Amino acid sequence: MSEQNLAIVRKSYDAWNARDPKAIATLLSADFVLESDTAPGPVRGPQAFVEMAQMYWNAFPDTRLEIEGLHDAGDYVISRWRAVGTHRGELMGIPATNKKVDVHGCSINQLKDGKLTHEWLYWDTGKMLQQLGVLPAAGKGAGAH
Repeated sequence: MSEQNLAIVRKSYDAWNARDPKAIATLLSADFVLESDTAPGPVRGPQAFVEMAQMYWNAFPDTRLEIEGLHDAGDYVISRWRAVGTHRGELMGIPATNKKVDVHGCSINQLKDGKLTHEWLYWDTGKMLQQLGVLPAAGKGAGAH
């Protein structure tokens, strides 16, 4: 089962990089939930996930997710990844900056019956916002000495 789960998670990264919403949707359970420290609330269901993905694909049309580590933990797969892309479209009110971003993150995916059922996503949005010029670099903001 664990090799199958690792393969499903790899396929999800491949589908993301191919910008293939149908392939992504086939990997998610009907009651799939994504929770992230950067989202205002849970993303529920395959369609909502695809809509979120489309927002990022529009903002970073050349983005690539690279798996840096993939670990099996029974019904869970933990992945460490890197995202690289160029900000060429609006993202949550931030107009395109045409700046490159390079950030790392970690996803914990729960799987059941060959489908992704839940994902907990943590990534360095602060670093991304610094690279876009929206936040000052560490140590350069108000009150820095």
